[in-house]
Amino acid sequence: DTSATAPAPAPARATLQARAAAVEAASAQGGTAPNGTTAAVGPMPANCVEMRVVMAMEMSHEPFHAFAFDGVLGLGLDSLALAPEFSFFGMLVAQKRLQDLSFGVFLGDGDEEVSEISFGGHSPERLRGALTWAPVVLPEHGHWQVQITRLRIGDRIVDFCEDGGCRAVVDTGTSLLAVPVDFAEELQLELESQLKDPPAAAAADGKEGDADCRMAEGLPLHFEIPGMTITLLPGDYARPSVRLDDEEGEEQLTADAETAAIAEARSAAEAPAGDAAEGAADVLDEVVLSTCRPTIMPIDLPEPLGPKLFIWGEPVLRKYYTVYHWGTKRIGFGLSAHAGAAHEVPTPAAQPAPGEAVRPKRRPLLS
Repeated sequence: DTSATAPAPAPARATLQARAAAVEAASAQGGTAPNGTTAAVGPMPANCVEMRVVMAMEMSHEPFHAFAFDGVLGLGLDSLALAPEFSFFGMLVAQKRLQDLSFGVFLGDGDEEVSEISFGGHSPERLRGALTWAPVVLPEHGHWQVQITRLRIGDRIVDFCEDGGCRAVVDTGTSLLAVPVDFAEELQLELESQLKDPPAAAAADGKEGDADCRMAEGLPLHFEIPGMTITLLPGDYARPSVRLDDEEGEEQLTADAETAAIAEARSAAEAPAGDAAEGAADVLDEVVLSTCRPTIMPIDLPEPLGPKLFIWGEPVLRKYYTVYHWGTKRIGFGLSAHAGAAHEVPTPAAQPAPGEAVRPKRRPLLS
């Protein structure tokens, strides 16, 4: 996760640092650390790295029962770690285990394509073209974030970012496009008003199938950053949403209701033979995945990160291969080489038209 969890409160952090010092002292003496923690003894093998981890001894059922992963690998900058020893990439750098002080992330376009992370460099074969680098802003806050110099919906310049206060955190742990709450509704409505579903796939029984939202039509969304423009087309930001058809007409469900409707349909389908089973087919017939909607999540963050902070999750990271350079504090963006992807040329940053005044950019607010 390129946006690791925030530091613990000061007392907890001090306790962790004290325990780390105790473990180090025990290790030097070849003994056992407090509370039975075994310390490493002997020289470290050349292909190993010494670091500290946080173990979850107990986890709540929600939401972790639905996750397929076994843990979180925090890759945020040093200031997000509980202590330097807990920074995975920081310890790789400190112990000189890397050929290059960077890592690259490739997200597969669906379950059939394998995702990849490379440490000590990146994979050129995952790129369609060259990387364009943008500097990390406010690195002292620990996030991989870039300045958004201008935001456009189609050809329209949006005033929201014209004051120079917009930034974006690049986060592999976010599945949606997170948008500041003061702008989220405006963006959702404008994108949705122009979004057109592609022809639905024909099912074997002749009924309407799921729409392939990768083929949806609508307005492009452009984020101008230093050196280039990050462009999301409807196929990048739109995903299917649940629609419930009944005798009284069609009802568009909210995200929470969508999940409940699917769960209800599946439960009914798995019910024993009888009246419940007879109604299962009717419930399943009512749920149709055929409407494309923008995957936007409103967020409300205070200063110094907010209030105009975007989070670029999967919609951006599936389209763009990203490289995070620890030494120079910058992020490289390049179009990902997905299997069967159509050729697309990276968009350079838009330049002011002749005679157009260049608006001054306000420095982001700091704490």
